[in-house]
Amino acid sequence: MQADLFLDSDVLTVGQAHKLYVLARLTSGPAPTHQRRLPLNLGLVIDHSGSMAGDKIAYTRQAAQFLVQNLSAHDTLAVVLYNHEVETLLPPQRLTNKDAVVQRIGAIKTGGTTNLSGGWLEGCNLVGQNLSEEQLNRVIVMTDGLANRGITDQSRLVALVQQQQEQGISTTTMGLGADFNEDLLMAMADAGGGAFYFIESPEVAPLIFQEELSGLLSLVGQNLTIQMKFSDHIDAVRQLNAYPSDTGVHHVAYRLGDIFGDEVKTLVLELSIPDLHDPGEIEIASLRFEYDELTDVGSARRQIELPIRVKVVPYAALLPPPNKDVRRSVLLLQAAQARREAVQAADHGEFQEASQSLRAVAEAIEQSQVISPELDEERQALLKQAEELESGVGYDKYSRKSMQTQAFYTMTDWHEGTQHLRTREMERIIRKPAVDRKPGVTPTLMMWNNRHFPLDGEVIRIGRAAQNDVIIDRRSVSRFHCQLTRQGDQLVLEDLSSTNGTYVNDVRLQGQSHPLSVGDVVRVGDEQVVFHNTPVE
Repeated sequence: MQADLFLDSDVLTVGQAHKLYVLARLTSGPAPTHQRRLPLNLGLVIDHSGSMAGDKIAYTRQAAQFLVQNLSAHDTLAVVLYNHEVETLLPPQRLTNKDAVVQRIGAIKTGGTTNLSGGWLEGCNLVGQNLSEEQLNRVIVMTDGLANRGITDQSRLVALVQQQQEQGISTTTMGLGADFNEDLLMAMADAGGGAFYFIESPEVAPLIFQEELSGLLSLVGQNLTIQMKFSDHIDAVRQLNAYPSDTGVHHVAYRLGDIFGDEVKTLVLELSIPDLHDPGEIEIASLRFEYDELTDVGSARRQIELPIRVKVVPYAALLPPPNKDVRRSVLLLQAAQARREAVQAADHGEFQEASQSLRAVAEAIEQSQVISPELDEERQALLKQAEELESGVGYDKYSRKSMQTQAFYTMTDWHEGTQHLRTREMERIIRKPAVDRKPGVTPTLMMWNNRHFPLDGEVIRIGRAAQNDVIIDRRSVSRFHCQLTRQGDQLVLEDLSSTNGTYVNDVRLQGQSHPLSVGDVVRVGDEQVVFHNTPVE
């Protein structure tokens, strides 16, 4: 593996304070062959509560079956199901009979509430039965809802995840849909040394499982830390990423976790340097890369140390232009941080402030004059999100998850994941029926599954049962799911205590009714319904 460091500028001016950016980089070698890779010891923990009914559980079963089919006879797998109770579907075993395991996964049913902590703890217990340094030991948790049974306090659960990580069991979390707690799942993944994934729609689940598995199968190193030892020439050190860290008197260490084949791991640090008085070259800090490299006979501890030197000159005119690669990385990470700040502001209703945070970084990207397709795409995404946030109308559970996820992906060195998420969002917008929203205009037609239904009558019931006016025969839809009631010139939508909920423009109806307008998009279980007044092609 090759370790490098780059500065945005290695020349500073006498008598002037500076912000200096350091890009630390570790480039790994090729992925191991199938025969040489580290065996996996996995605990797959699946939420099968009532809200997972329909497409969610169908695609989850498909994703889990994909995982089984791609593991080898050297790997160990356990499968745990949880709702309000915890059930071991598959005790820990080598996969010598994959067809039987696939059939058991295919029979998973849904129902009940969500005991996330209980499911995760049982997954850890099962992985712990075969815990070994000669394997990759990981629990993968999939959920679509809030933890409402067992341990629900985030700080307690995260502390337990960190404890398991210290004992050698890492945790990856996957959130499906719009109703899970992204802050909790991100914190668990962060403390657990695994990954977090936002599965924004059920059909993406197999793709996400493939992403996680491809990483696990290409592991070449573990426990990567990058430690900076700094001198009195540095007042403060701040990371632009979001890695767990440990701070000492004159050092700070960042835990970057696993290293996969043909991967480039990066860490960007901002150094606050006071005014320096003497011209010349000085060493202001050093970086030490430490990791366990996987070999044919186990693992070997590696250390690489690199000095950080700068040249101090008397005149600012002698400063060279900043390193464009470092500047590009800084801007991408500043965009991610701006998204986090925007979410915090929007959570408090401060939408103008949220929008301004995003616009400020978009402006910084434009003024940087760094030529980069990634930065161009990032700038456009920031401006679009700023526009959506400005009035607050476009801020909902989905957009919050999307922005938090984009920030998390980029700040944990997976900006490609951010780009993939935005691409999928754009594809869904393109596929979405084009109906201009007209607030206050009562719809006369409803479209589901490319079929149009006239909205006649005083009461229009929607559900799976044959007695409904509009029958949506899907497993995620309750027998009598919701209904429309005519009140004067309005059509008012109300949920009929359905299992999987009714959502208007991604906001769940919870005990209240909603007057419908042309252009409203309603989710009935996992089915999308669009209201309009002219047929949609």
